[in-house]
Parts: sequence; C-alpha cells; structure tokens
Amino acid sequence: MLRDAVWLAKKEYQYQWRALIATFIASLFIGTFAGFLLSGSNGSEIQGFSGFIQRYALDLFFVGIAPSFATFFMAKPYLSFQNAKQNPYGKRMAVLRSLPVPVAVLSLSRIILMLSTLVIMSVAFYGMMGTVLFGISGSVFNLLTVGEFLTFGCFWFGFAMVVGGISPYIEYGMKGIMLHILPYLFMGLFVLVELLLMLNGVGIVETSFEIVKSVGWIAALISMLVGIICCYGWNQLLKTRLENRDYL
Repeated sequence: MLRDAVWLAKKEYQYQWRALIATFIASLFIGTFAGFLLSGSNGSEIQGFSGFIQRYALDLFFVGIAPSFATFFMAKPYLSFQNAKQNPYGKRMAVLRSLPVPVAVLSLSRIILMLSTLVIMSVAFYGMMGTVLFGISGSVFNLLTVGEFLTFGCFWFGFAMVVGGISPYIEYGMKGIMLHILPYLFMGLFVLVELLLMLNGVGIVETSFEIVKSVGWIAALISMLVGIICCYGWNQLLKTRLENRDYL
C-alpha cells in the first residue's frame, strides 16, 4: 500500500510541477523576508522582538503563512477564485476514484504528498531564513545558536503539520470554493487572537522563541509528535470522506 501511495504522490508532482516550482520560489522569498524581520529591519540584533508591528509580522509569517507550505499555494486554484469554483482537485479525485485503487491508498498518497511538500517548502523557508540570520546578520550568534535555530524550526514544523495537515481534506473532500473561504476564516481567527495578545504585549513567535531557549529539543519533539498524531487523524478523516463522498 505504501509503495502505491508513494507512486501516486510522485505522479502528482509530475502533474503539478509548475505549481511546485512557483511555490518553492515563493517560499524562498518568504523565508528571506522572515529572516530580515527576525534579525531586525536594520540588520541589528534581535532586541526582545520589541514593537507590536514586528511581533504581528512574525506571528503572521509563522502562524498564518507557514501552514500553507503543506500545499502548492501558488497553484491556480489557490490564486483564482473562479478556478477554485470549478473544483479541479475534486475532479481529479473523481478520476482516481474510478480506478481500481483502494481508498486507503488514495488518502495515504494525499498525506504523503502533503508531508513531502511541507518538507520541501520548509527547507526553502528556513534555509533562506538561516542564510539571512547567520550569513548576513552575524550578530545573531550572540542570541541564537545554530542548534537553537534548528530546534525553533522543528517546533514550528510540528505546528505546520497540525494546521497544514488538513489541506488534503480541504482539497479533495470539500468544494473548491473552500480553498478560499477557510483561509479567510483562519486569518480572521488569527487577527482576533493577535488583538487579544496585543493587550498583554505578547507575541506567539516571541513566546515560542523563549520556550525553545529554556526547554530545548523537548519542545520540538512534543510539537513534532503532536503533528504526527494530527496527520494520522487527518488521514483517517480523509479516508472516511473519500469512502462516503459521491464523485459522480
């Protein structure tokens, strides 16, 4: 089953290679911006993540944008509402469901595609961020070691697995327009949480940075474990949806 699921995931990469390249390039740019933001807009030291604007922007990158690395967010359905209304992912799944392929293989292939995409885009994102932090802003070594940066990245990778893991269910288990509706709802919730945190002068990324500094790899391992558990749950949910949804 695993071999068949991997084969289907590879075919999906071949089918969406343009979106893959575009998303990878976009992830590089996003990582560059996030790196400069972490190092300070003027290239100076990170000074306690001071300032609401900086806190909000960092939270936006890691909480609002990073989970999208689990998808080809530069693909046409994500960029065009009209294209999404045509439900291209649902139509593609309808073709796959017509083939003699077990539903368990189809759902697993979508999870493998999601996870491998998340790894690729996260490498681009954190790779460029690390290049900026340690290659351009050398003073960051005074506050953040390479090991702590890797722990920080793994911590947020786990979060991206939790939130981004639902993307296969949205793409192949819901109507196409949900590709645009749900992100707006998620961002609305994000803004609400940010406003509440603003009253206490607390930033999400700032807090996670302090946790990583104090707890170390344990924080990353817990985050990754929760992400793995959630991905298993998303797979089971997608499998059930594919078994019950009428694609005719």
